[in-house]
Amino acid sequence: MHPLLEEFCDKWVWPTMPGAPGAEFRMRLTRDHCLKGWSIGLERTLADIEEELKTNDEGWKKAHALRGYAAEGVHMSIKQMSAQLLSVDIAEQEQYIDLQRMRARQIWDECKHSKLHADVLLGKGWVQNERELMDIAAANMQPLPAYFGLSMMFPHIHPLARAAQNYYTEANACLGIMAYLHLVDDPLVRHEHLSQRDEELMHFMEGKFQLDFYCTTPESQHHVEEALGYLLQQIGGIRPDPARASA
Repeated sequence: MHPLLEEFCDKWVWPTMPGAPGAEFRMRLTRDHCLKGWSIGLERTLADIEEELKTNDEGWKKAHALRGYAAEGVHMSIKQMSAQLLSVDIAEQEQYIDLQRMRARQIWDECKHSKLHADVLLGKGWVQNERELMDIAAANMQPLPAYFGLSMMFPHIHPLARAAQNYYTEANACLGIMAYLHLVDDPLVRHEHLSQRDEELMHFMEGKFQLDFYCTTPESQHHVEEALGYLLQQIGGIRPDPARASA
């Protein structure tokens, strides 16, 4: 296990509140599926950064900022996070009110993150104001349509299905930030990542909270596993282990 992943797991994955009813389920998901995906994603990110740092061209910083702005832009964030809120019916609002508060907060977080990517583009002089980004296709193109599509489907699946996205994908976001802060010295790029580190961690902890305290029935756990399988295969390129799938 890479030291950065080990550090993340020791601080945030393994600690568990005594008596958490879904903790055993979360630990099984973590060991059987998530660790492999997190490890592959981290190693890919580190390798990509090391290759980019070998060049004398800052084009990769611009490309990353544009892609980040597209993925976390205000319009994209509002659409995606609104779908998460709509996954809870009116009659279930009281039951999931803590969950709804966290999801509402995440709308603000994601919109703020788009501004951090814009800060890089503005600070480097690649655009003169944020309005110019509306005329740049790369700043408005969803880089992961399958991920966005899954987000839009959550209202039709189960209120807790998104726990898989929070727990698995937001951990990848945290690990990516750790990788950039570990390797990159550019103050603007560090600001781009450091300023969203705690918020991405909160999004991961939301997933952990859902798995530990809400995902306690076979029905909810089934939907989480289905969503996680989609994320691993369609987004991470990790096919399920036939032996585990048939178990």
